[in-house]
Amino acid sequence: MAKKRRARKQSVNTKPVLLRDRTDLAWKNFALFLVLFLLSFVLYNFTSSELLKNFFGILSVVLGFLAFAILIAFVVLVILKSGKK
Repeated sequence: MAKKRRARKQSVNTKPVLLRDRTDLAWKNFALFLVLFLLSFVLYNFTSSELLKNFFGILSVVLGFLAFAILIAFVVLVILKSGKK
């Protein structure tokens, strides 16, 4: 006779994530992607190989969009933080 399987109890995280922590994380991510964007843009301008120029061009566009999206998220979090006071 096969054993019946019992449903696993999922642990519930009772510690809520603070808005300040989210803002700090968004700021760190924005700074990281901005530095990566600037690095890839500089490498795009100073490479002479056509393959590397295309690679760094696409990489700088993608990283630029990601940095911009994280900047929008950061601004929204700051507005939520200021509206909460």
